[in-house]
Amino acid sequence: MFDRFVAAFPSDGGEASPPANVAPLRQVPGLAELVTMAAGCSFGGGVFRVFTDEEARRAQSLANEMFPQCAPRIRPFAQDWLGRLYALDLHRNAMLILLEPGSGDVFDLDTTIPELLDRHMVDHPVTFLAHDLFEAWRAVHSEPTPAGMCVGFQTPLFLGGAATVQNLEIIDEAVYWSIHGQLWAQVKDLPPGTPINVRIN
Repeated sequence: MFDRFVAAFPSDGGEASPPANVAPLRQVPGLAELVTMAAGCSFGGGVFRVFTDEEARRAQSLANEMFPQCAPRIRPFAQDWLGRLYALDLHRNAMLILLEPGSGDVFDLDTTIPELLDRHMVDHPVTFLAHDLFEAWRAVHSEPTPAGMCVGFQTPLFLGGAATVQNLEIIDEAVYWSIHGQLWAQVKDLPPGTPINVRIN
């Protein structure tokens, strides 16, 4: 399991830090195997990271402000280089979802964890990992992104920002999610074309 994913996106090193008891995770196909193999590890030069339990709890707290409708029922298990969270929706049979702070969107992923990594991310890396933008970013910024940081949009996509390297920066994940959460809360219900005046506390 995950052989195709690891071949396409080799481990960046380090040892996995899985939970002491993975039995509760076995209700979700592939989850116990993923955390046993990769919790706390990143892959493909930082394009994808699997959470430890502590990181998953931190990620859930980051999602609370921006996606309050989802936060009480989700369990994040990984993130990509853009700070997007891959999570399980525990109220919908552990459906996979993707929470994207840059666009303010929540996407349902009609797949399983093994299919997501071994098929979709390998066969469609641009769709599932924004890998074209990742390669363009790494061509200019070859250094790895430090733990607790992500590469985020300076101007959010939901405010007209462009998905370009020029609109990206390395930023603390908590700061990134907090700022985008505050901005999203102020504009998410406005009709298209509405002039805006946003505030960040």
